[in-house]
Amino acid sequence: MFNKVESLYLLTGVRAARKSLVVRLGYFPVKRAHSSTEKKKSRNNWRLIRRTLPMLREHRWRFVIAGIFTAFSASTVPMMPMFTRYVIDNAIPKKNIRLAIYVMAFFVVLMLLRIITYYIAQSLLLFVREKLIFDLRKLVFTRMQELCLRFHQRYTPGYLYDRTLGATSTSVGIFLNAFFQIVVNSGASMVISILFCWHLSRLMTLVALSMSIIYVFISKHYGAIIWSISREFNVESNELAGRLTDLLRGIKTIKAFTMEGWVIEEFEERTWPLQMRSLDVNKTTLRLGLSVESITYFVTAIITVMCTQLVIQHTITLGTMVAFIAYQAMLTGCVAALSNTAATYGSAAAGLEQLFDVIDEKSSVAIKPDTTMPDKLDGRLSLDDVHFAYDDKPIIDGLSIDFEPGQSVAIVGPSGGGKSTLINLLLRLYDPEKGCIRLDGRDIRDLPLSDYRSLFGVVLQDPFLFNDTIYNNLLAVKPDATHTEIREALERAHAWEFVSNLDGNWSFNVGENGGQLSGGQRQRIAIARCILTNPRMLVFDEATSALDNQSEALVQSEIEEIMHDRTVFIVAHRLSTVRRVDRILVLEDGKLVQDGTYDQLAKEPGLFHDLDALSLR
Repeated sequence: MFNKVESLYLLTGVRAARKSLVVRLGYFPVKRAHSSTEKKKSRNNWRLIRRTLPMLREHRWRFVIAGIFTAFSASTVPMMPMFTRYVIDNAIPKKNIRLAIYVMAFFVVLMLLRIITYYIAQSLLLFVREKLIFDLRKLVFTRMQELCLRFHQRYTPGYLYDRTLGATSTSVGIFLNAFFQIVVNSGASMVISILFCWHLSRLMTLVALSMSIIYVFISKHYGAIIWSISREFNVESNELAGRLTDLLRGIKTIKAFTMEGWVIEEFEERTWPLQMRSLDVNKTTLRLGLSVESITYFVTAIITVMCTQLVIQHTITLGTMVAFIAYQAMLTGCVAALSNTAATYGSAAAGLEQLFDVIDEKSSVAIKPDTTMPDKLDGRLSLDDVHFAYDDKPIIDGLSIDFEPGQSVAIVGPSGGGKSTLINLLLRLYDPEKGCIRLDGRDIRDLPLSDYRSLFGVVLQDPFLFNDTIYNNLLAVKPDATHTEIREALERAHAWEFVSNLDGNWSFNVGENGGQLSGGQRQRIAIARCILTNPRMLVFDEATSALDNQSEALVQSEIEEIMHDRTVFIVAHRLSTVRRVDRILVLEDGKLVQDGTYDQLAKEPGLFHDLDALSLR
């Protein structure tokens, strides 16, 4: 459907037709791809706790110290009403101002100690919070690097960024902040408050505790609602981040086809529902807070009336009444604070589940532990009845090919014939669904993945460069490279001539995906990067397509030089670039239809002869 929509827009350029299609489709026709773990499911609190607790083991001594200091800090807060009670029941009746001064001086010293211990405890706990968030983000990001291309093709980079560092992990951070600053402190204060209440009046303490049970039911009810809404909000926020990233990257195309109006409409139509989802979360949280506050007033009123009756009956003193009401308010305040954290926990639980969804994602490229590369490597690759399909569509259909060490092989054929997929299989970016690929007789799935891939140097048709300096882009593939090695690689790729003329030469920042360089310059930097790694095998995917004729001739001669004594795979569309290779494979619909040298295939009837004839026109 998208192709029809896009074609209609490109052919007509009529804004009215474009707008009607947007209305009919809702948004840009983007497929929402969810893994099986994205499906709606019930919350499992214990599962989340069991998976998170091991990350906190290394901080147990920080917890012990913070716990001691928090207990002291929390225990001093409930003492406040006792000072008031003592002054009311002792200093005032005796008209002893000096006694009041002594009591309040001790109170001030105690509170200053409370502030110091509270600061130390919270500093330790805040460090643990930041370390836990860091560990979660690192765990998810590392897992993303391990997952295969199938996973990364399902999600946009913006979606994955938002999930790793954005809304999803932020919700976890908000909860941890509430937990360490509210739950720990309130929990300790609540225990001390109960003890003091019990000391003052057991009957009133039982009444206050029995009425506090209402908080639990309210929190459980609203917590489940907030978790459900937050999970949906996080998913939609991830998707919006991915879509907006995609649109910003396509700004050149948007301006070229005057698509600004359409893009703004999509932004509005996607962002406003997300804002409403956020509003639902905040309104539900607000209802929880107001419900808890209402119950607090109700409890306070009942306790005040009952204490008044006890004072009238001379069962308790006025000072005891004032102290108990203060403790009751403190107790209900702690319970209310703990109840309100249900909102942040609901959001955090949804965020944690989504982070663990990525961690639990299964890669189609399995990595076997304790595998080693052969001591002696000849470099003979072979495909044995290899089949591969993507989304149930066959791409490679029963390929069996042997590649000799040092052989240069061109892979040609019409678009969709399986050329790039064959390269991806050789690089083990995918694994065959049937059959196997062998290196010197060993299944490459039985070799260490990183060591196997390091055998290859790759130059793609549209090479990716990091938003960094030219020097760092080369250093990234070989961190121990010297200045001399990097310069030699740039010179051999005929890149040093333009690099030396840039502002800062190799310290020049290339911009996002090399946007500050021309296509030909990016290509030569990519070739230099490949040369720097000195690989056993080379892969070129139209490596000179972005170069002018003069640069192409220079780079082509350098490519031919570095091809010496290496196994080389060249994906080619311009057949003039593969005249000197040892062997040409012609793929069509995932099958090998021709195999031979250029001279052999150009003479015999077949697909290659037809493609060669077209390229000469």
